[in-house]
Amino acid sequence: MDIDPREETNPPLQSSPDSDTGPAPQECHTTRTEDVGPLHARFYRPFLLLVFIAAVLLFGALLWPFRHAVFLAAILALLLNPLRQRLAALMRGSRFLTAALLTIATLLFILMPAALLTTVLANEAGAVIEAGVVWFQKGGVASLADWITSMNLPDWLRDIVDKTLADPQKIRDGLAATATQAGKGLLAAGRGVAGQTANLLFQVLMLLLFLFYFLAERDRVVAGLRRLSPLRPHQEQELAGRLKSVMQSILAGGLAAGLTQGVATAVGLWIVGVDPLFWGMVAVAASLVPFVGLALIHVPIVVFLLAGGATGKALFLLAWWLLVVSTVDNIVRPFFISGGARLPTLMIFVSIVGGVLLFGPLGLIYGPISMSLCLVVFQLFIEAQSTEKHP
Repeated sequence: MDIDPREETNPPLQSSPDSDTGPAPQECHTTRTEDVGPLHARFYRPFLLLVFIAAVLLFGALLWPFRHAVFLAAILALLLNPLRQRLAALMRGSRFLTAALLTIATLLFILMPAALLTTVLANEAGAVIEAGVVWFQKGGVASLADWITSMNLPDWLRDIVDKTLADPQKIRDGLAATATQAGKGLLAAGRGVAGQTANLLFQVLMLLLFLFYFLAERDRVVAGLRRLSPLRPHQEQELAGRLKSVMQSILAGGLAAGLTQGVATAVGLWIVGVDPLFWGMVAVAASLVPFVGLALIHVPIVVFLLAGGATGKALFLLAWWLLVVSTVDNIVRPFFISGGARLPTLMIFVSIVGGVLLFGPLGLIYGPISMSLCLVVFQLFIEAQSTEKHP
């Protein structure tokens, strides 16, 4: 009688100790054969890989609207990891309480000051517009033209100035048209302020949620990434170490650049007779916003000086900002980042400028990180090729 191998057989009866039949035979196990189709052996692995890629793409698409929040939360969690370990020891290993405390500290010491800085800069932008309107209505254009005309200029420059200022009314009409267009642009931008504010608050909320998760489940996240990674352990350590080093350098470079730009701004304001202490402190925080931050400090003061008739001080402060304050950032920030990123200063400068042009303000972070990690990957690829040739 034929027995179907997929059917389970009953285990044989074991003999009792008093039985004369000898020791009980070993229990034999029968294997169950899987009912698979003829395409299984050929297409199983490619199909599984295809499904895995589709799952990764779908997962990435779901996270794409929160990409900045995820990336910044991962960076903050990496930088806060030493503090997390010490705090977890004090909390007797309670990872959720530790993550909650660090998340709240991030909100209080990083996000809320950033919101306060944004409010201050927005008020300054309003002051710029108001002072500019007053200066224009009081005949500031004519006063500026008279002051430039009274200067002892070279003949070639005098000809250009005379042609430019030949018709003050035309200049006023051109400025009025420009102001009108700018006003329309500000009105159109203001209509979306509510929506942009809501989106910003939502992104901040998601950043805090991801930060809490990364801090609380750090070990599980790291273990999962290592299981999915096709790299060798020493290669993973090299990438993680370089990422941490670059982030520490970016943080140090940002703080150093902010302090030096704040000091340089305070010196310039002291020279023109403006309170340097308060605006120097604001400049330290505003320097974290590339291009726009320091402009919202210097431009209002320049307009204020022009409106008050101090044209020489206004032009001096404008030149000081463009030639001194801006140059400090281009020197100090790459100098600090180049050490941790292990890149030449020129490459750091290229990565910062390229990152800002490609990613916006966050390019100050994304640019150096991308450049450094790309070079690490290039190095690992070369080492892997040489290892295969000379095992």
